[in-house]
Amino acid sequence: MGALRFIGFLLIAAVVVTGLDYYQQDKKSEGTLSFSGYLTTINDRFDLYQSELAAEDQERERQQRWRAGGKALLPASNDEWTRRAIVDADFTLDAREGALQDNISEAARPLAKKVAVQKTEQLAAKMDRNSWVYQKGDHTIWLQVLFKNNANSNTLAGNIAVSVDAVQSSKSDYVPFGIIGGVAIFQFAQNNYNVLRVDDRAFWSMITASKTDLNGPPGFEVYKGVIGLGEEIRFQAYSDAPAEKVRAFLTGLDYDSFNALLRRPVPGISNGSVVNPEDEAELAVNMAGVRSEFAKLRGEIARLRLNNVDGLALLANTMSRQYGLPNDTFDLTGNKISSADDMVQIGYRKGLSDLLEGELQKAETDEGFFGSLFGGFQGNKDATGTKESAGLLAGFKSFFQASDSDQAPQIRVTKGGTGSIGECASKGAAKRCTLGGG
Repeated sequence: MGALRFIGFLLIAAVVVTGLDYYQQDKKSEGTLSFSGYLTTINDRFDLYQSELAAEDQERERQQRWRAGGKALLPASNDEWTRRAIVDADFTLDAREGALQDNISEAARPLAKKVAVQKTEQLAAKMDRNSWVYQKGDHTIWLQVLFKNNANSNTLAGNIAVSVDAVQSSKSDYVPFGIIGGVAIFQFAQNNYNVLRVDDRAFWSMITASKTDLNGPPGFEVYKGVIGLGEEIRFQAYSDAPAEKVRAFLTGLDYDSFNALLRRPVPGISNGSVVNPEDEAELAVNMAGVRSEFAKLRGEIARLRLNNVDGLALLANTMSRQYGLPNDTFDLTGNKISSADDMVQIGYRKGLSDLLEGELQKAETDEGFFGSLFGGFQGNKDATGTKESAGLLAGFKSFFQASDSDQAPQIRVTKGGTGSIGECASKGAAKRCTLGGG
């Protein structure tokens, strides 16, 4: 009898739960849900649950691959290039016998060389964790890939890091090299205005197991490219190979796999991405301009948050770790200033997508990106030309203040005007542009 009562209880409970679930689903259907329709909702919800589980598994796998780093995705040795680690050659030759210690007194030179060797060993071990050296005959390519996590906007360190990145985005020491795999690759502009540092020459000597020549030309070039903004994959290459060989080598990278490691993949990044050679330089400049504009916007938001730090929130975040909580549990500004990172990421990707598709909106040449962005906060005009809001200041405050509304203002990215052209400067025959890319 006890078993029968238990089974009866289970049946009654199942009927009650099913009835409540049917009632809730029927309310969503405004009282028109049939029994067959209810069965369909069960199947749909089960499929949704399965897809959510699959998405969670994929995200865990992505995080594992991100933590593993990008070195495993770099090319292996092939018929063209032989791969090795930096430490596989006599990488301390320059530290032991090079000219960098010649200006040191005889008494201090033995100790100075010993320190230089230790420094070189530490640097080589660090670089070998995320890079390979590729050799083909007399030519060498050193390729490094670094993964950079997005800075946390609820910590002081995170906002300071974003501000520093915004300042660095204004540097213009690189010229366009090409669009490879949808990534804008830039080359260091070596001329009378820009010269490679002694440290760069010494690093190249470490890579090639040679001695540094401080008098002649460097004999190698530096290339850089970036995928993403905030959460980034950064490529850096040193090479003495001709430009066409470097380009062919970089074309062989698996850009699809790199892009898939980002939480938000960047549009246009693909192994099969092809750009008209005549448009590459201009497109790379424009991609750099879009990236620089959004990096500056992130920096402005970070500085605004730093200027509005809530003391109690900062104290609570500082103490939360003592109780096993993350140190960013509470909003750093006490919910006064929204982070808006999602808007920045969406706008940045929209700008790149428009560039790659050739569908950029044309704006007035004197408006620029920030003019068009903050101009949207001034309110829309009706048919009579009257603005509906209180102007730029009110719109700016409404953007950064916390709000219950999920509606985001429209973002436009300009191809011409001060928005992108301002990121490049011409000296002589060379155009130097802000480093940027996919």
